[in-house]
Amino acid sequence: MIIDFHGDLLSHPTFSLKDPAVRCSPQQLVVGGITTQVCALYVAHYRDSLTFSQQNQLFFSLPDQEAHIQLITYEKPSLNTDSQNPKVSIIRSLENASGLGGDDQPLEELLNQLIMLSKQGPIAYLSPVWNMKNRFGGGCLEPGKLSADGKNLLNLMDELAIPVDLSHCSDKLVDDILDYTLDKLPNLRVLASHSNFRTVKNSPRNLLDIHAKEISSRGGIIGLNVVKKFVGESLQDLKKHLSYAESLGVLSSIVLGTDFFYSLDNEDKFFSECRSSEDHPKIHQIIKEYSKKHAQEILYMQGEKFLTQIVLSQVKQHNF
Repeated sequence: MIIDFHGDLLSHPTFSLKDPAVRCSPQQLVVGGITTQVCALYVAHYRDSLTFSQQNQLFFSLPDQEAHIQLITYEKPSLNTDSQNPKVSIIRSLENASGLGGDDQPLEELLNQLIMLSKQGPIAYLSPVWNMKNRFGGGCLEPGKLSADGKNLLNLMDELAIPVDLSHCSDKLVDDILDYTLDKLPNLRVLASHSNFRTVKNSPRNLLDIHAKEISSRGGIIGLNVVKKFVGESLQDLKKHLSYAESLGVLSSIVLGTDFFYSLDNEDKFFSECRSSEDHPKIHQIIKEYSKKHAQEILYMQGEKFLTQIVLSQVKQHNF
């Protein structure tokens, strides 16, 4: 059983395997042995909010297009645990709250959009920002604090039981979110769905030690990312991140968050031996080489526990 907490399947312009830029298609998930995939609705900027809507429509249409795909729903909230069933269970996440609407729109319109998305089915998590600053706060490449709009967004996320993803947040925004939620929203779950450790690989997209430890202490998860610039010189450097997680005492919070997205080979985003979701077994082998004892916990058990809790909390919120 394998759970991947971050993949950009929904923003792919095509699923054709004739296109070498395709890295997270339904077919590749099946070949890679993924049991449950969190599928991000992703936009880089609020001007792409129409694309957000289109990706959401694609998500709900996938079971009709792909026989081996099934949705995690309020009516059927259980993850796929049938080893004889080749189907992949999928659930949405929201990567960048700018996808809810424009910076110049009334905040109420964006919050109503989130409520509508939540009514349609469970949401694994929401990231307030992507790399750049928006009305909610600062991204990892354009730092900024948590805004008043950001606080209102967090308040609604707490009501809807949607966890907050810190992977693309600036250090200041992470600090502010952790402080605000500790004080005002102690039940709001936190995670970093696709981030490694900055001490191992220096990147603003990777976690500071203090943030990793705080996420773990609150029962959150940290998704191991396989994008080259967040890993190191080779795919084997994932072991360095695992070793560092263990030294910090957060190995029990590590899951997979591979972050496969549509990308041409000449963009050099991925290692040649791990270029798509088909290559998941190579990641699994590295984890098993690091620790057979902890491998199944990282690959499935820790993620299953977290995701099951989230979905059932949302079922309760919607009175199903």
